[in-house]
Amino acid sequence: TAAAGAASAPLGYAGAARHTGFSPAVAGPLVNATSRNWAGYAITSLSSPAATFTHVHGSWTQRPVTCPASDAWAVFWVGFDGWTNGTVEQGGSSARCINGTPVYELWWEMFPTNAIQPVLTINAGDSVSADVTYNAATAQYTITVADATQHTSFTTTQTCAATLTCSRSSADWVVEDVGRFGSGDFFPLANYGRALMNNSVGSDNAGHSGSMTASSTWQRTKIQEQDTTTTYATTGDTSTNGQNFAVTWAHQ
Repeated sequence: TAAAGAASAPLGYAGAARHTGFSPAVAGPLVNATSRNWAGYAITSLSSPAATFTHVHGSWTQRPVTCPASDAWAVFWVGFDGWTNGTVEQGGSSARCINGTPVYELWWEMFPTNAIQPVLTINAGDSVSADVTYNAATAQYTITVADATQHTSFTTTQTCAATLTCSRSSADWVVEDVGRFGSGDFFPLANYGRALMNNSVGSDNAGHSGSMTASSTWQRTKIQEQDTTTTYATTGDTSTNGQNFAVTWAHQ
């Protein structure tokens, strides 16, 4: 069930990355980039032709947030696309301030077809995992988000809208500042402190699978959330196994 008050809250979206900087602009195993709304990692294929991603998984403990503004919001998710194109197929958890009180939910979204779709209410401190899988035979996306603490989960099966191309050009592990649906600006970023993203693994249609450092054909992009004047969140290095990293809140 969705949280009380969700229906009256303004619509938000977890959308494609709003790029603000990219360096170096050459192929390599790790590049650094900045985005106005994303912090975390994206992997893309260096193969020619480029492979497309078929599965992405991640897990995290839902961080408690404080509300630097009454409508502050942050989402934590895994998915495909959004780094090099304008679609995103994703699922994860949400920490949204409604009149200054945090509400925690599990959600999915097929951007830009719909806004964030909250499904289950959870608690801060819960253990969350998310998977997005693409089935080439059916052209369907299966999005599953689970709360191991409460033993609840949901699964939804979606298709890319007929008017869009969902190319699965990246797999992503992201903490995001939520956009205001139908406008170009963002909600204030809820203060989640230091969020750990764990068990970050993916697969592509060329047979590569594992952590984001598992394949020499995958390029990792480490993304800091900032614009020309403000750093909103910083992203740390991946662990030696390539599966874990931290994102640290810096500004609303």
